[in-house]
Amino acid sequence: MAMEVVAQRLQMGDVILLGVRAQDGVEARVVRPPFRTEFSVQALLRVEGRDDFVQEWPLGELVTVVRGP
Repeated sequence: MAMEVVAQRLQMGDVILLGVRAQDGVEARVVRPPFRTEFSVQALLRVEGRDDFVQEWPLGELVTVVRGP
């Protein structure tokens, strides 16, 4: 099941749905606890078969988290 949550609520282990360039619907796992600042949330993400990367969202932005089967 996919649900929209605010970026501040991301946790290590969450799987989020991303649109990466021409590909939509890529699943990325949060592999370290997110870093929260006064204005944004940064998370280290892992997509299978690719290098890890950091994604940043402004506070209040919604992200799609995938949970369950």
